[in-house]
Amino acid sequence: MARQNRDTKAILKTIERSEQRSKLFWWMVEQHDEIIRKANGKRIDWPSVCAEAARRGKTDRLGNAPSVVTAKKTWQRARKDVAAARAAVAAQPQPPVHPSRIDKEWRPANAPPPVSASGQLAPGAQAAVPVAWSPTPEQQMLPVRTTPPHEKKPYDPKENLARLKRVINERSGR
Repeated sequence: MARQNRDTKAILKTIERSEQRSKLFWWMVEQHDEIIRKANGKRIDWPSVCAEAARRGKTDRLGNAPSVVTAKKTWQRARKDVAAARAAVAAQPQPPVHPSRIDKEWRPANAPPPVSASGQLAPGAQAAVPVAWSPTPEQQMLPVRTTPPHEKKPYDPKENLARLKRVINERSGR
C-alpha cells in the first residue's frame, strides 16, 4: 500500500468519522469500554456528564452543549454502533494459522490424551472428559486394527501394500 501523506489521512479520517455525528458521539465510541467500566452497572449522572462534556468541547451535532436527552440518545447510538462494528469483525472468517505457528503440544479439545507404550497416560497429560462420539460414514469404512498394541509386528512395506490393495479391492467391489 502506498504511503499516505497528511492530506490523504485527513480526508480518510473525514470519511471514517462522518461530520453527521457529533463530537460527543465519537468521544463515546472511542471511550466505550472505559465508560462501561467506570459506570460499573450504575446509572450515569447525565446532568454532570453533559456539563463536563460542554466544558471539554464535546458538543452535539450543531455545536451546542449536549442536553441530558441528547446525551442519553447519543450514548444509546454509540453503544449500538460499537456492538454492530464488533459483530461485523466477529463475523469475518479467521485468517488461517500456518502449521509452523501451531504449538507442538496442541490437541483438539475432544482428542484422547497421549498414552505411553505401557498404556498409561503420558507424563503431564490429563485425561479428557468423555465426549459422545460416533464415527462418520467415511470412518466406518476404514479397516479396524485387530492386533493388540503389545503384539505389534515390525513394519513390513510389502505387507502394508498388500493390505492397502485388499482394502481398495473391497471398496471398489472387486
